[in-house]
Amino acid sequence: MKQTINGGALPTANIVINKSRLKLYNKESKIPTYYLEKGAEFQIELFNPTTGNVLAKIKLNNNSISQGGLVLRPGERVFLDRYIDVAKKFLFETYEVGNTSEVKEAIKENGDFSVEFFNQIIKSPYTYNPGPFGGYYGRLGGSFGSYNGTGGYNPSSGGYVCDSLSNQVIGLTTLTSNSTYSATNSLNLSNVTNCVGTDNTFTTATYNSQPVKKSKKIETGIVAEGSNSKQELTEVNYDFNYSPFHTIEYKLLPQSQKITTSDDLKIKRYCHSCGCKQTPTNKFCPSCGKKQ
Repeated sequence: MKQTINGGALPTANIVINKSRLKLYNKESKIPTYYLEKGAEFQIELFNPTTGNVLAKIKLNNNSISQGGLVLRPGERVFLDRYIDVAKKFLFETYEVGNTSEVKEAIKENGDFSVEFFNQIIKSPYTYNPGPFGGYYGRLGGSFGSYNGTGGYNPSSGGYVCDSLSNQVIGLTTLTSNSTYSATNSLNLSNVTNCVGTDNTFTTATYNSQPVKKSKKIETGIVAEGSNSKQELTEVNYDFNYSPFHTIEYKLLPQSQKITTSDDLKIKRYCHSCGCKQTPTNKFCPSCGKKQ
């Protein structure tokens, strides 16, 4: 999908393997999706169609890969295969977790991918002379502090709900003492007391009798450090705006989470290791022997 700003095209970012773009799913949604194989090392294709230098700052798993970024000159296309600060390739790694709401909350940022683009600051040819009170000029990537007030995080009430027999924590409550606590999918206990609250005097706790069901495992994926990269980066000294003028976001998910459609059966398959074309029945790449 082509986007424009002020009459000009916007920078783009795509996930590729051996310079071949992967298919992008859910293009019309807020965050489109890429599906990757376990153990796949991939590259990020960045393109700057504007007439000025732009800075690309990349986040993986919702964490910045560097305090700096990658500078793209006008018309420049780069296939970045490594982290900015360490010469390691981008590796998609998967593992299995329980299918519970608590786990889903913990892994919600797994596979988050975003690129922010910043315009270069063109310095004025005139000399700036600060006034009597001086001035301050900051650069992108600097350290900024914030005033946190005088207090910290202090819960107003509530605490843990415990089984009086085993003394194991089985839930949380924000209720005050002498209140009734109800939870779903909790242990089927007829009498639970000795609950740890604001004053250790919780006297009643009722639970529904739903049995605990074993949840199926789900596969999740994160981007980690892969093998050594031979790609070299050169440091430059430019100044860029604090706020991005364009942001691209994708979600990287394991192949196991993809819902196969008839259109997928027509897609050409390539080895995620060497890029060799595959047939639908290939279990191993005929070129490099990598499991498909």
